[in-house]
Amino acid sequence: MKKILVVDDDRLMVDFICDCLKKASFAVETALNGADGLAKARVYKPDLMVLDLMMPDMHGFDVCEALRRDIPAEQLKIIILSAKTYEVDKKAAKRFGADAYITKPFTFDQLLAAVNGLLGS
Repeated sequence: MKKILVVDDDRLMVDFICDCLKKASFAVETALNGADGLAKARVYKPDLMVLDLMMPDMHGFDVCEALRRDIPAEQLKIIILSAKTYEVDKKAAKRFGADAYITKPFTFDQLLAAVNGLLGS
């Protein structure tokens, strides 16, 4: 079973994403801030991370950049979820090591398509 780590400071968003991913038969772990997400990623060793950008303690780009120093893209896929719709943010996400960028609001089908596309399921 593929493991996914969901990192977002919005508890309702985390719950929604977790419910969706669990229904699709993924093992899911959560973190409510960037620092906790970074620590959990190193221990939990997920196949994929769903990562919010704008969090109060540690920006998603910082989390992404730190993970890419430790974990190669072949071992961990990263999907950025953000309300920021600017092209500059999408390009920055790629530069910091993200594999995909989904803007909020999004549908479960959009998220699942991105997850399956990156995990090859």
